[in-house]
Amino acid sequence: MPELEQKQFQKRNVACKVLISSILDGDFAKDDLSAGYVKLNGAIVSRVNVIANLVFKSEEDEYYNAIIDDGTAKISLKSFEKKALFSNIGVGDAVLVVGKIREYGNERYIMPEIIKKVDTAWMNLRKLELKEVIFSKKIETGSIVKSADAGNEIYGLIKKLDAGEGVPVEDLIGAYGRDAEKIANKLLENGDIFEIKPGRLKILE
Repeated sequence: MPELEQKQFQKRNVACKVLISSILDGDFAKDDLSAGYVKLNGAIVSRVNVIANLVFKSEEDEYYNAIIDDGTAKISLKSFEKKALFSNIGVGDAVLVVGKIREYGNERYIMPEIIKKVDTAWMNLRKLELKEVIFSKKIETGSIVKSADAGNEIYGLIKKLDAGEGVPVEDLIGAYGRDAEKIANKLLENGDIFEIKPGRLKILE
């Protein structure tokens, strides 16, 4: 990956859809631009989008802890301040988790930004999607990096154009082009942005 592309990718990390086993099997590293990431088939991934079953949940003295299992492996979710993330989910629920990869000692875990209950059927769909797309030749040809760069641009445009009430999709299309809506929909799906009103987008901060 060219150095410039790598820096742009790390500057705004779009949450990549992955299996838990891939998070655990990938080589973990840190650098000046990231507190943690794994290398998956040549791609640098620091934020992930995972769908799994919640199999454990507890409240420790200093942090909130849970364990999720997507059928390929288990991984912990740890948060030191966002108690509300865990309030509407329970053991047995299928959840969508967006968060950052971290490692402490010998344990690799996810620091969640979003935890949302979803239908169990989404887990099977996600496995099929990852099997057919993410770990195919698209990674080898750099498609994930290109997708992340496009996501970075749309994310930056939303942040730049937002005067407080969100950015109309039409304005994004006018500033970026016809692909803006498709890319924005992917950011919505990954939990990077949200729709404050129908057709008006804001970033998550």
